[in-house]
Amino acid sequence: MASFTNLALSFSQLGTKYLNEIFVVTREVRDQATDTIQTPADYSQLGELFIVQLLLGLALPFSAILFAKLTKFKSV
Repeated sequence: MASFTNLALSFSQLGTKYLNEIFVVTREVRDQATDTIQTPADYSQLGELFIVQLLLGLALPFSAILFAKLTKFKSV
């Protein structure tokens, strides 16, 4: 069971990495010395990221349940 937990955690980290590469969300970064903006804030894709994460969070567990029910992995 620990191996499956580690596999799920690794998949979760990879999924987060790739979603953050697809949907770029940045916070504002200011230079402390001059108080100028080095990186402007951009939250324009935050809503899309949330919707995709919500859909994946629902679809993946339900597809795993469906897979277990339709294959030899189903419980008796």
